[in-house]
Amino acid sequence: MHSLESEYGELKAAGVIDAAGAERAVALEERALFSVSAELRLALYASVAAITGGIGIVLKHTLDRIGPVALSIALAVVAAGCYASAIRTRSRCETRSAAGDYVLLLGALVLSADLGYIESQFHWFGANWSWQLLLLALFHALGAYVFASRLLLSVALTSLAGWFGVTANLGSVFDGEATVRRSGIHSLLCATVVWLVREAHRRVAARADFAEVYEHFAVNLAFWGAIALCFADGTRLAGFVVLVALGALATRRGLVASREILFVYGIGYTAFGCCVVGSILVHDLLLATMLDLLIVVAAVVLLWRSHRRLQAAPR
Repeated sequence: MHSLESEYGELKAAGVIDAAGAERAVALEERALFSVSAELRLALYASVAAITGGIGIVLKHTLDRIGPVALSIALAVVAAGCYASAIRTRSRCETRSAAGDYVLLLGALVLSADLGYIESQFHWFGANWSWQLLLLALFHALGAYVFASRLLLSVALTSLAGWFGVTANLGSVFDGEATVRRSGIHSLLCATVVWLVREAHRRVAARADFAEVYEHFAVNLAFWGAIALCFADGTRLAGFVVLVALGALATRRGLVASREILFVYGIGYTAFGCCVVGSILVHDLLLATMLDLLIVVAAVVLLWRSHRRLQAAPR
């Protein structure tokens, strides 16, 4: 295997890179030095999920002993402690570590859980309890921009989707046509709002990574909305047309912008929607199974060809 160590030495001698940079480049090439960023973030996310789940268990088993007021205050203190760490880092003009970003995420989740618990106990919003989700979305969005956190922005958009009535429960597709149709329309409306916010952000802000978060949420919400409409008899045709249009737009944008994830969305969601429609309209089990298999194989072939094309494209 050819080594670039001599070339790195020449660059160091020419003053293009310093000694530390040359040593790091050689170490990376020889795999003596490698990144564990993805593994670390996965471990941190799992830790946050475990802690959040543990808080739920504590709430369940200690409510009778300490009361709702004490529990609410305790959760608020935990959330404040998580935010305090991010505030301290920002006040010192330091770069927040990956662990610090997930501590901030934990604070946002604890705060959301605390407000939800308070509402369930004291009913401050009454029949308009869903407005709490909109307030949380605005608060977390503000925090995302203040602390430059993609994770907080994701929490904000999730709260916004909840306020729109978008459900993450796949079982809702069996709750009746009216529920499915309403969920699909709400998903499309939420996707439209998120996309409009993305466009506004792109024109006035400099954080390109935030634009990607908005785009991912908008695309996923739009596809799920279209698929939900495909489950209902009255909106199946409209949902299928929207699904195909979204698939074409996503795949085209993915190829033009060399963003493979968009192509995956376009092909994957469209194939799933086609399987749903085919399974509903084709009553013969064997024929429906063969049709679904054909759709899946075609989707896999398209994904593989697009992957090879994007890999061969000049960077």
